[in-house]
Amino acid sequence: MAKEKCVMCGKETQYDVNDHVNLRFGYVEGLGQTCKDCNRVHNINEVIIEVPGKLIRDTPNDQELGGKIRSLLS
Repeated sequence: MAKEKCVMCGKETQYDVNDHVNLRFGYVEGLGQTCKDCNRVHNINEVIIEVPGKLIRDTPNDQELGGKIRSLLS
């Protein structure tokens, strides 16, 4: 059976792709499965994303900017 890959580093995890997410450790809803190493290094509740400076400069409205940044997580 195929193993799930870590969404952060691409390394194979211990979970099969058909394992239910509720039975996995390190699965991040909306992001995917993390391996043991990435889960240990990164707080799975704190997803790190890169925001282009142009997006920030071109969006002076903070509320609108927040919505745009939130959409990067999808």
